Amino acid sequence: MSSSARVPVGVVGASGFLGAEVVRLLAQHPRVELAALCAASSAGRLIGEVRPSLAALGDRRLEPVDAEALARRCELVFLALPHGESAELARALGGRTRVIDLGSDFRLRDARGYPRYYGREHPHPELLERAQYVLPELTPAAADGVDIIANPGCFATALALGLAPLCPALDAKARVAASGVTGSSGSGAAPSSRVHHSLRHNNLCTYKPLEHQHLGELYQLLEQRGARRAVDFVPHSGPFVRGIHLTLVARDDELGAHAGGAARALYEAAYADAPLVRLLPAGETVQLGAVIGSCRADIAVTSRDGATVVTVAIDNLLKGGSGQAVHNMNLWLGFDALEAVPRLGVWP
Repeated sequence: MSSSARVPVGVVGASGFLGAEVVRLLAQHPRVELAALCAASSAGRLIGEVRPSLAALGDRRLEPVDAEALARRCELVFLALPHGESAELARALGGRTRVIDLGSDFRLRDARGYPRYYGREHPHPELLERAQYVLPELTPAAADGVDIIANPGCFATALALGLAPLCPALDAKARVAASGVTGSSGSGAAPSSRVHHSLRHNNLCTYKPLEHQHLGELYQLLEQRGARRAVDFVPHSGPFVRGIHLTLVARDDELGAHAGGAARALYEAAYADAPLVRLLPAGETVQLGAVIGSCRADIAVTSRDGATVVTVAIDNLLKGGSGQAVHNMNLWLGFDALEAVPRLGVWP
C-alpha cells in the first residue's frame, strides 16, 4: 500500500452514541476511508437523519450489517454494539478483517468471568484467545496473531488510570475506596427510566454499588501488572450528558514509603510520556468540563491528614470509548498515535 492510500474501515452500530463518535473522528482522519457505516433498525436512512451532528457527511446512508460485505470491503471494523452482539459478528467475520470491539465481549480473557460480571455465558469463548485488551497508557500494544482489540470500558479506563500507578505502593491487604459519577450518555442511545432527562435532571443516585461490571477488566489489568488490589467502587448517575469524574481514596497506613505526599512521584513517573494524561500541579483540582470533547484524562493527587486522594476526569464517549478506539487503531495500523484523536476540550 502506498503512503497516500487510505485504509478502508467500517463502523457497525454507527447510529449509536459510541458508533457515531467513531464515525465523526474517522471522517476527519487523513489515513482512512469510511468504507461502510452499518446499523440495524436505522439501516437505509441517511446518517445525518439519525445523527444530525453528522449531516455534513451528506448522502451517506446506513447499511444493514453484512459480515461478508464487511470482510470484503474493510481492512478494519469497529463494533459499537450492545453486549453480546459483537462476539456473533466477530465469529462471522472469521479473522478476515481486524476488529476493534467497543463492547464488552472480549474484555475478559477468562470466559468464566462473564457470568459473574455480565450475567451471561460468553457465546464464543474460543474467540478470546484471538483478542487482546488494550489501554494505550497501561498495556502492551496488540501482539502478532491478534485480530481483535478489546477497547476498555469508560469507568474501567478512569479507574485504571487513577489506580494503576498507586498499586505497587499499596499494602497487599489494602482496600481503596472509589466513587465515580457518569453522564447519561454512558447508558447508550436507547431511552430508559435511568437516563430519561426529566428523571436525571436535578437528581443523583448510585447504581450497581460494589458490583459494577467494569471491575472485572480492572482487576484483570492490575493482575497483569502484578498488583491486584481490592476496590470498593460506588458508581453514580449524574445529571449531565458526558463525562466521568472519579475519586479514589487510599489511607497512608496502606501506602508505606509513599505516604504523606510521596505518592505523587508514582504518577509523574507513570505518565511522563503519556500525551493524553495531564497530571495537574499540586493544589489544583480536576474539573470535568475541562476534558469534555477531548480524549484527555486529567488527574490530580492530594495527600493530607493520613490519606491520599486521586481524582480523574475523562469524557466517557472519547477517552472512555470512541477516541480511545481510534487511538488503538492508530497504534495497530502504524499511524501517528494521535491522528484524529481530539486533545482539546469544548468547555464551557
